[in-house]
Amino acid sequence: MTIWRQSVDTFGTAADGRMFFTERGRVLGYSGYRTTLLEARVLALPPDLVASPLVARAYDLRHSALSTWLNA
Repeated sequence: MTIWRQSVDTFGTAADGRMFFTERGRVLGYSGYRTTLLEARVLALPPDLVASPLVARAYDLRHSALSTWLNA
C-alpha cells in the first residue's frame, strides 16, 4: 500500500482516476503495457529468468495467479 500511495503522490492519476495512463492522460494501450512489462522484467528478474519465457506477456501473470489459486 505504501508503494501505491507513493506512486499516486508522485505521478498522480488520470482525470478519471486511472493509475496507468499515457503522458497525455489517455488510456494506456497494449504497446505501452508491453513496453513497461519488458522493462520491469529486466529490473525485477535475474538475467537467466529475463531470457526465459517467464512473464513474457501480461496474460502470463493472470494465468499464473489463477493456476496457483486453483491448485490451492
